[in-house]
Amino acid sequence: MLQHKKNYLPLLLASWFAFLAALALVLEANELHLIFGISLVFTNVVLLMMIRCYGLYLGLPVAVLVYGVSIWGMGAPYFRAVFLLELIAVGLLLRQSKKDAMLRADSLFWLCIGGPLILAVYFVKDHSISVECWLMIFVSVTNGLANVLAADILHKYLPVVQIKKGFTIREVPLTFSKILFQVISVCIALPFLFYAVNNSRTAENSVSSYADQLASNTAQHIKMDINSSDISYADGVLSLSPQQEQELKVLIERYSSRDNYRIILSGPQNEIVADNNPLSDGEASSSLSSDVIYSRSQPSGFYLYGQKARIVMPMERWDDAQYISHSDMKPLPFKLTILVPLAPYRADIYAQHLNQFLFLILLFVCASAVGKLLTRRILHSLVQLTTLTTNLPDKLVSSQQVTWPKSRIYEVRSLIHNFRMMSNKLVHMLQDSLQNNLLLEEQTARLIKSEKKLHKLAYYDMLTDLPNRLHFKEYTRSLNLESDEEPKRPFAVMFADLNRFKQVNDTLGHSIGDLLISMVAARFAALVSEACKLFRLSGDEFLFVLHYEDIQDVQEVAQQICQLLEEPFDIGGRPQYITVSVGISVYPFDGFSMEQVMRNADIAMYVAKEQGDGLYHFYDNLIENERAESMQLEADLRRALHGGQFRLYYQPKIDAASREIIGAEALLRWLHPDFGSVPPDKFIPLAENSGIILDIDEWVLREACRQNKQWQDDGLARFPVAVNISARHFYQNNLIPMITRTLRETGLEPKYLVLEITEGMLIRNVEYSVRVLEELRQMGIHISMDDFGTGYSSLSQLDRLPLSEMKLDRSFLSGLLEDSRKSSIVRAVIELGHHMDLQVVAEGIEASEELEYLTELECDQFQGYFFSKPLPSKEFIMFVKHWIA
Repeated sequence: MLQHKKNYLPLLLASWFAFLAALALVLEANELHLIFGISLVFTNVVLLMMIRCYGLYLGLPVAVLVYGVSIWGMGAPYFRAVFLLELIAVGLLLRQSKKDAMLRADSLFWLCIGGPLILAVYFVKDHSISVECWLMIFVSVTNGLANVLAADILHKYLPVVQIKKGFTIREVPLTFSKILFQVISVCIALPFLFYAVNNSRTAENSVSSYADQLASNTAQHIKMDINSSDISYADGVLSLSPQQEQELKVLIERYSSRDNYRIILSGPQNEIVADNNPLSDGEASSSLSSDVIYSRSQPSGFYLYGQKARIVMPMERWDDAQYISHSDMKPLPFKLTILVPLAPYRADIYAQHLNQFLFLILLFVCASAVGKLLTRRILHSLVQLTTLTTNLPDKLVSSQQVTWPKSRIYEVRSLIHNFRMMSNKLVHMLQDSLQNNLLLEEQTARLIKSEKKLHKLAYYDMLTDLPNRLHFKEYTRSLNLESDEEPKRPFAVMFADLNRFKQVNDTLGHSIGDLLISMVAARFAALVSEACKLFRLSGDEFLFVLHYEDIQDVQEVAQQICQLLEEPFDIGGRPQYITVSVGISVYPFDGFSMEQVMRNADIAMYVAKEQGDGLYHFYDNLIENERAESMQLEADLRRALHGGQFRLYYQPKIDAASREIIGAEALLRWLHPDFGSVPPDKFIPLAENSGIILDIDEWVLREACRQNKQWQDDGLARFPVAVNISARHFYQNNLIPMITRTLRETGLEPKYLVLEITEGMLIRNVEYSVRVLEELRQMGIHISMDDFGTGYSSLSQLDRLPLSEMKLDRSFLSGLLEDSRKSSIVRAVIELGHHMDLQVVAEGIEASEELEYLTELECDQFQGYFFSKPLPSKEFIMFVKHWIA
């Protein structure tokens, strides 16, 4: 919504600006005319509003444009430029003054600039100061002040204000004296305006009626005298003798005076017969024919005769104004035109209007003075109350004597009473608060003590007195790692985790474990310095933050951490050994946030644990990439199982004596959509850890049995297929039901299934494992010991297992011919297998020399790339057929 308003704001500002400019032009073109050049113009009301809203730099060009169009486009007098000067002066004074004193600024302008300028113009023009000059001054001053007052009222009460910094609406604070002054001003100005307009119309009508009556009477007398003369008019021809023309001129001269009005007698062709004006007949005739005032189509009334193209003062236009009356001298073809000049009446009218404007200004001054006195009378008590209540609480605290003002106004008196009651209550409350302060000070002391205790409980480990995890978070925030304002000093985060502490805790008890933790913390605390901080995060986890100058310093501190625990701890008179693994991550090289640096240090710590006890390890990107890939693969395992990404490849097993294919091993392959072919040694451990290996083994078992059964149905040679089974099946109690169900559903006979197990299954619950394997052998399933010699089994346990064969791991065959000790071991293992009636399978054969040597050692079966790599089902069938052929 806010963004929507911002989009329309430029258009709204431009529209409001254009509207005000157009309104200013309309007001300039439609001035309020009073009488004979006296008029009121309200253009500056709008222009002052524009300056208030848009500022002087935007409002002033519009003002120049408006007054330029008015003077040079509409023919307004040059005097109109005074209002432009007024606008500039008021705008500049408002910019210099912080107070809202627009009326005061305008008064200063008319007193110092506007009024003297009008006086100077009239003095230069007329070489005297006339009533017209004073009237022009008072009308202009009144007009200017009225415009400023109207603009100020609109600015105060209209909601749209201050558009210079955006279109905002705010309430302008008002004072009572300001409101009263504006109300008085409006109450005086509006009635006076109506009175002035009405009085001007009345005065104009009176002068017009008088001039018309004077012209009518004169025309009537002249008509009677002309009709009584012996002037003849026959057949449309007017003939005047020189004597008759002279008589007509004398007649006109008798009824007129040059100083008052002019009488013109014209013939049928507008030729001048008689004229009391001293102009020649040609000039007068030309004037009559060219000037509109002599047209018969013009009605009687006031007309501007011989007006100037450009005038300075607005009243100049009426200097030659005359009242023109037309009369016909029927039956004679004469037309009588009487011109009554306005000049004799203007002075009286101007004097009358001058008195009106003087009275207005006097009334305004008196009303303002009365309003000021009234405001002071009303607000006197309120001002005293305001001054008295300023910082009243401080006065009561310092026990200053408060003398409350008095007022006869009921509302003000009630307000004073309320403040007096409130101050009395404040005094009582202050006394109570002083008594309570002593109690609060005692409570504050106890709270400070409790706060310190709570702070220690919150930010320190109670067992070791080391800063805890919450303290570490506060310390992290103090490093301000997220700010880019200044370069950060590098530091190392070292995650220290005690090895096999849980065994100590579970074996010796939690009290011994806590004692051991506190003793470890005491040793670690020896490394604490200004550059090295130590925190206990939880249990057996400690965190070091080291600000270093050289990375060698980090290695030295990490080595010291490990060496601190080399000496045993004396617990109950018995030595107790414990080691620590340290993971190190460096800011900003291993991360730009503490969270990332800590995570990387944690990863490095687990790598250090895998490398051995009492070691430290620096984080590197390879660890992160491997872990990220492992996490991705682990997350994708279930999708791979149900999405058909697993494939079974088959590698043949060759009989040593007959060189025939006597079996095959089903090997699992994963075709990942992103990583391609994923090696089994990478995803099988992930499947073991996540537990999905159980579902994968079931799928492998089912697919191998189904495929072997299909080969048999297709006429391929019958031989068993070996399937690798995870040791986890021996801990789930579901191996036998799964195998039974799979054999039943696929229809494969048990004797064609070989289960390959590893020595790792013997680590836990040997009795149960032997019992399960025995039951499987009784079902007819063959059991093979895979990777013999690489696990943890003993020969005594091996003798108890119901095995059919044992497979020598590829590691025994590598360098077999060159290493006499390794060849002796292989010979012994083969002989051991034969003594136990087991078939011995050598896997991983890749060279003919290895094959010949193992044949000499009487190895029973072979498997390896020398014969064939693991093949998909179709290729394996082709290999078998080709081998048989």
